[in-house]
Amino acid sequence: MKFLSTLLLLTWFSSLCAQEIKKPKTELPPNGIATFKLHLRSIPTIRVKINGKDLVLGVDTGCQGPGVLTPQAALHCGVQEAFSTPSMGNSGRSETVFGYIKEISAGGAKWKDFHISIMPLDGMDIDGLLGADILFEHAFYMDLTNRVMILGKTPDTSSAHEVSCYSRGGHCGVNIEVEGQKVPMIVDSGASKSYMSSLKFKGETKFQGFLPVASVRGVGLTRVEVCDIHSLRLGGAPLTGVEFIRDKEHNLLGDDFLMAHPIAVDMPSRRLWLFEAQKSTPTPAAEASAPKTK
Repeated sequence: MKFLSTLLLLTWFSSLCAQEIKKPKTELPPNGIATFKLHLRSIPTIRVKINGKDLVLGVDTGCQGPGVLTPQAALHCGVQEAFSTPSMGNSGRSETVFGYIKEISAGGAKWKDFHISIMPLDGMDIDGLLGADILFEHAFYMDLTNRVMILGKTPDTSSAHEVSCYSRGGHCGVNIEVEGQKVPMIVDSGASKSYMSSLKFKGETKFQGFLPVASVRGVGLTRVEVCDIHSLRLGGAPLTGVEFIRDKEHNLLGDDFLMAHPIAVDMPSRRLWLFEAQKSTPTPAAEASAPKTK
């Protein structure tokens, strides 16, 4: 998520020195495939259970670590503070609180015995975030148009466009070409729009007004200047269906990218596949259907 990734990244590494942070123990369904129905709010969300309580978590591939719970959500499901550590983020020095999770269950999958960050998500109507450590541990597929996410196996990729990806602090990174120049990007489902830093794009922009943007610090009005790009490619092929808002520091492929291109990611082999955009299914039964897997 925009602004959140940097904070959690610095928090994560500073914490490792002081305290053992447990990572999730994952249990997928017997067939090795967990299928989720996504609900769109400001970002994609799924319904989960923690200690028998229903919560709504944002699906955030740009979130460092296993995820985040808000203090209200942690209290609701009985997740107690385990320890806190000093951290340095966008807002300066602070204390980051970690809680202990016995089990999260969703889509037939379970994640057990791990620590999760507890922090406010002001301006976001969700109970927390599901982060990159969980989402990219196994093969990952997201079709945002049809509101489907799959963990465990990728669909048939024979007709998809394959590109190399890399792990950047647990995130999925890809290199795109902007006017012939390489620009590294993070695939971030926690960003409603795509962003490109002024350091990477120095060309002309088009002013499109002001947009309310939610971050961990609250909701604020952001000046929207869209990059006027004439040549945009990913893996040698034209990249369509995405426009970049110029930002001070972030380079993110957000939900406009994911709406235009269903993607599959296999982080162990460092491969990402782009699929042709799928037509939105009209019925709940069709919406919940998943593509055939290998």
